[in-house]
Amino acid sequence: MTEPDRRAQILEAADRLLRHYGAQKTTVSDVAREAGVGVGSVYLEFPSKDAIVEELSRSRHREVLDAMRAAAGAGRKLFGERLGRAFDARLDAFFALLDAGTHACDLVHCVSAAVKTAQVSFHHAELALVADLLRRGAEAGELDAADPEALAGTILRAYVSFSLPMIVGRDRAETRAALAAMHQLVLRGLLVRPPPPTRRRAG
Repeated sequence: MTEPDRRAQILEAADRLLRHYGAQKTTVSDVAREAGVGVGSVYLEFPSKDAIVEELSRSRHREVLDAMRAAAGAGRKLFGERLGRAFDARLDAFFALLDAGTHACDLVHCVSAAVKTAQVSFHHAELALVADLLRRGAEAGELDAADPEALAGTILRAYVSFSLPMIVGRDRAETRAALAAMHQLVLRGLLVRPPPPTRRRAG
């Protein structure tokens, strides 16, 4: 078995275990047994269990970002619509994670230091994605976004209730309807509007 194959096999085994049992109950020995390799082989690829968890967490976060980027870039939509589609795709990706196993969402949100490290990287990438859409929307004359970076942070805070762990146990149809309402409130507020016509004074 080549080293890349062994690494992938270990990650796949760890992913299966972590999704169903969580990081707390999964040991390196468990991962080695599931992968069909020796414990030493696991440590040749990863210095610790946290390193495995962080890599899997980064992979999960990349899936969410990839879904957002694909949705934001699909078709020739206006930038306000692209932002809305990105957040729709983000919610769908989070719901898909919830369906992947009892502890699948732990790889995106939990107290683990390894997951928190991956989460910080995800936040910066997500911030950059939203800021880029705002910047390009402003340049196209579609959005009122004088400070895209600051505004991107505000928008992400507004949408935090549509991410993990806040969506756990919520009715999905209601959550999607609430997200559509949030688009109306937040994204439509960004649209550039023509100034009101000036009134002529009589006489």
